[in-house]
Amino acid sequence: MVSMCRQMLGFTLAIVGFLGTTVTCGLPMWKVTAFIGANIVTAQIIWEGLWMTCVMQSTGQMQCKIYDSMLALPRDLQAARALIIISIVVALLGIILGIGGGKCTNFVENESTKIKVAIASGAIFIVAGVLCLIPVCWSAQTIIMDFYNPLLTSAQKRELGASLYIGWGAAVLLILGGALLCSSCPPQDEKMPVYKIWLLGCILALIGWVGMIIVCTLPMWKVTVFISYNTGVVHFMWEGLWMSCMGLKHTGQMQCKVYDSKLALSTDLQAAQALVVVSLLVGLIGLCITFIAGKCTNFITVESSKCRMMLGAGVLLVISGILCLIPVSWSASTVIRDFYNPVMVDAQRRELGASLYIGWGAGLLMILGGALLCTSCPPRDDQGPFLKYQPLKKPSFILYSTTSEV
Repeated sequence: MVSMCRQMLGFTLAIVGFLGTTVTCGLPMWKVTAFIGANIVTAQIIWEGLWMTCVMQSTGQMQCKIYDSMLALPRDLQAARALIIISIVVALLGIILGIGGGKCTNFVENESTKIKVAIASGAIFIVAGVLCLIPVCWSAQTIIMDFYNPLLTSAQKRELGASLYIGWGAAVLLILGGALLCSSCPPQDEKMPVYKIWLLGCILALIGWVGMIIVCTLPMWKVTVFISYNTGVVHFMWEGLWMSCMGLKHTGQMQCKVYDSKLALSTDLQAAQALVVVSLLVGLIGLCITFIAGKCTNFITVESSKCRMMLGAGVLLVISGILCLIPVSWSASTVIRDFYNPVMVDAQRRELGASLYIGWGAGLLMILGGALLCTSCPPRDDQGPFLKYQPLKKPSFILYSTTSEV
């Protein structure tokens, strides 16, 4: 069993690593370029981050600009955005579990359950550290390859920024803290209660189903931002499953119109309409069965039937999550392929909308919740005492001597 000092040390290192990952995400110093023109007065430093690029003049003034397009970024920064955000979310979940499984807290009273929660928190911290380490190493490898590329000019070469070093340190701290928390093993004579697994699976599945409703109704599957050459006004256009919206960015006014014809839509949106609706119906059926077969309800009294229905509900939720991931990934693939198509003009290119990101999260939550519900197997029926029958043997006679005492 891990001692309190070791647990506190691991948890402290993990929190410091989490803060470092947050700084790595927000600090625009992934790639640094020092550019000096023909005149020394024009010296400037260019910083490139995940969300913006900044230019600092030799006078100390600095101007930052948020990226207009995500797909226009290099691949390493696109992947770094997703992985760093996932790493922060996973580490935050690990902090919550670490607090619940801490030896100085009373959120969990059972000592063996506390150890299991602490081990789960440590494993989550290790995963968060690996997720932070991958994009940092990828970006560093890209910078080094470009730096020694003879085809690139000096103005195109980059240096390793401070965010990369902070990311390496944060990842090491997360992995080290998680390893310290995982250094205890739970006792072998007790089983983890099924009720908490069922409750966690229900919560995740319910959140995923609500997210799928948002994905179905929110008209932000494909986003376009363009500037009118005549007036110079910035327009934005959203495309969803059921309607398209257009508005002005500086005024915030927006007008939406329902599609007149379904067959006039692109193939991915036509398939997405059917798959998302079917996913919602399958998820609703799975949630209803989960509620009926729940551990805290009495609709079904036989425990083995409850477990079998729970397994069926988990399978339905997994299918619902897959049905949600298919159209979202299909639409994202179409958007990315059209963005890099040289035949397309800028006004025809789309960006990934918020609905796609919500759809990915909702699908993963549905699959995870269904998998948790499927982890409980129905108990075996009691077979009574085990009886073993043997053939009758011939009786054997044994002579005993008896003595009588007066």
